[in-house]
Amino acid sequence: MKGEYMAVAKAKADGSDGAGGGAGTARRRVLIVEDDMLVGMGLKAQLERLGHSVVGQASGAPEAMALYKEHKPDVVLLDIRLDDADGIEVATQLLKERRTPMIIISAYSDKELIERAGAAGVFGYLIKPANAEALQAQMEVAVRRFEEQERLAAEKRELEETLQARKLVERAKGIFMKRLGLDEPEAHRRLQQESQKRRIGIAELAKRVIESEEMLGGGPS
Repeated sequence: MKGEYMAVAKAKADGSDGAGGGAGTARRRVLIVEDDMLVGMGLKAQLERLGHSVVGQASGAPEAMALYKEHKPDVVLLDIRLDDADGIEVATQLLKERRTPMIIISAYSDKELIERAGAAGVFGYLIKPANAEALQAQMEVAVRRFEEQERLAAEKRELEETLQARKLVERAKGIFMKRLGLDEPEAHRRLQQESQKRRIGIAELAKRVIESEEMLGGGPS
């Protein structure tokens, strides 16, 4: 995302050579998008050594999308320069299909490319040649950042939905108070009772009350 900090993994991670992934490391299902077959095979070997599973290797944009839809990987590694496409553009298209941590693997460390990747929603940027330790470290950082951002986005959506629901309930209470001559607590209780009786959420009931009022010419409350 725009403004998202992009980590460029150049140095080796601390510890062993990463064979088997190490204790406590989650096993990821990875899609590789790389048009150089030898580089792709090397990445696949490293990932498998780390304990991960490679669900496919695509050499271009159409194949990448097909494999992405079919296998629903946990992480996607993309070369920034593909024969038929720009890796960042491919990442953008994949993210529109389904949100997943994306990591660009590039021989280029230009600031402009890193900023473009961050703006596109990429969560990692790894400089070639990538050793197993750097690859593992970058994957874990990217996944954790992705999960944190998804959690914050979900909390924001929930808050917005809660605020919208409260507005609807307040309007519906106003209609009940006006139409039925109820005070506010009684209007709220009536909404709750009707919500339970109809087995629908109170916000959905409030929306229906408002729509009925507007249909009958009552206008916005």
